[in-house]
Amino acid sequence: MNDFYKIGQVIEVRGQKLRIRVFENKNSNILIYQGNVIKNVSVGSFVKIPKGFSNIIGRIEGEYIQENKPTSENNCQLRFSKESETIDRIIEVSIMGVLNDGRFQRGLIDIPLVFSDAYMLTDTEVQKIFEFSSDLTTSVCIGSINDYKEEKLFISANSLFASHIGIFGNTGSGKSNTLAKIYTECFQRFKGMPGFAKSRFLLIDFNGEYTQAFDDSKRVYRLSTRVDTGDSIPIHQSFLEDVELWSIICEATEKTQKPFLSKSIDLYRRLRGTDNLMAYIRGMLKNLLLRYYDDPQMFLRQLTGLKNILALLFVDAEPGIKILNSIQLRGQGPKFFRTADDGDHWGNTSDDYEQQFVSVILDSVFFPGNYKSEDEYLIFEYALRYKYLDSLCSQYINEEHVGPLISRFENRVKRVKRLFKICDNPPADWLAIYSLVDVNVEFKKIVPLIICKYFYERQRLNFNGSSLHIIIDEAHNVLSTTSERESQTWKDYRLETFEEIIKEGRKFGTFLTISSQRPSDISETIISQLHNYFIHRLVNNEDIRAIGKAVAFIDNTSYEMISVLPQGACIFTGVASNFPVLVQVDLLPKQQQPQSSTINLTELWKEP
Repeated sequence: MNDFYKIGQVIEVRGQKLRIRVFENKNSNILIYQGNVIKNVSVGSFVKIPKGFSNIIGRIEGEYIQENKPTSENNCQLRFSKESETIDRIIEVSIMGVLNDGRFQRGLIDIPLVFSDAYMLTDTEVQKIFEFSSDLTTSVCIGSINDYKEEKLFISANSLFASHIGIFGNTGSGKSNTLAKIYTECFQRFKGMPGFAKSRFLLIDFNGEYTQAFDDSKRVYRLSTRVDTGDSIPIHQSFLEDVELWSIICEATEKTQKPFLSKSIDLYRRLRGTDNLMAYIRGMLKNLLLRYYDDPQMFLRQLTGLKNILALLFVDAEPGIKILNSIQLRGQGPKFFRTADDGDHWGNTSDDYEQQFVSVILDSVFFPGNYKSEDEYLIFEYALRYKYLDSLCSQYINEEHVGPLISRFENRVKRVKRLFKICDNPPADWLAIYSLVDVNVEFKKIVPLIICKYFYERQRLNFNGSSLHIIIDEAHNVLSTTSERESQTWKDYRLETFEEIIKEGRKFGTFLTISSQRPSDISETIISQLHNYFIHRLVNNEDIRAIGKAVAFIDNTSYEMISVLPQGACIFTGVASNFPVLVQVDLLPKQQQPQSSTINLTELWKEP
């Protein structure tokens, strides 16, 4: 073993912790050996301590100086010597594992003895310690290792991407570049492989930062709740039959509104199975109108709902609406009455009412050429509106309980139509980026939840060995536990949905990546279930504490560095690494970077 690399001796062993006295000639910042400049050991570096056929590997966690006073035996001889007292440099080391036969094994496998020699590591030995993947052809390069700038960090793609990933850091710390970097590396290395088509990647982009990043063959959906010119997400018709999703959209209560939604969806299924839809709908409306004969006051209460149904179904609903508006209740009965060009009409008997009112209304709108296109949204909306009127007539529901659901549906269904497009065979985009920058606050929580739940359910029910990778940037927007602008029931459901994905998704090839600047806002259950972490600079004490509580793979030294990390540097830790590593993530080329950089104000102000 080359004595040049010997730096000191072990002077104390306390379990996993060691103290090593460094030789006086090894205290400089750099060492010169055979014309080469070698960086000396410092905090964060590694040392090896040979014992038998093994090399125990330790990591330097701290250092200090210690005064070494002479013993009483030679005190008189050295009383007048300037060297009567010396200063020793002491380094504190934590055992990380053992290097055997060129392979690093993590854990407290062996313990050195006092007076054992301690050595610096050679470049080859450093490579072996940071060789988290035994096969570099199936690894991705993240960046440079901070304590060993010449070394690159390679991570096993399987250990990284077949896991749940968390990327945390304040604004400007480099987390967006890290997210883009790891997936850019993945796509560049593996996209050309034959089986790569079995994987799908979905990125929820709240701020529109990633529309220019990644591969050119990606599909970008620029969603908008404000205008009709935005993109729509292709989604299967079964989306409309999912009571859970509509409960999310309409924030339906569990005991009254959700059962009503379920019955409306059952009616929608029956309507889709009819051979002649408009003839079937005519029969439904006829039965509803006939029931008003025995309850004229109900007709008045539901007049607005009837007019809305006609406006929904027909190109020209005005004739039918005009007739509805002309109907009055007169007499002691009271009885139906209306005035038309051909005179006055009374509904004194059920036959008169059917001929002079019901048939006239239906004939005014039900004729060829007046029917709107039978798209899925129209059928679904009709089913909901009809079921509401029919259930009120039958007194199955209370207007005060279900009425708010109908109001929320009317407000939101237009935005849903803008955001989701019903398709028989939705395209399976290998990489889909959903930009929510033009989506209003109300739907910024709803849309990611619908996307994630819809695609996860399809992956779970049709799992055939494929994989689904869900990536959420600014994840605190949808995983927040502190939001006060929503009901507790809705918030619980939202968090439970993502907690199910992160707990059970791995069994069905579904993996979640979340990126956030506020980990303290995110559910502790979700953070603790992540497998790999990229932790950038965090300065808020609550955020730092949240990481410390939830991340089991981080040591005290790394934890204390979180608040002082430079831009672009992060602590990588998790199942894909043997120990926490401080890594400077490589900056992507300009054309592949996410659009998250801070504007240059001085340059802006110089512009004419």
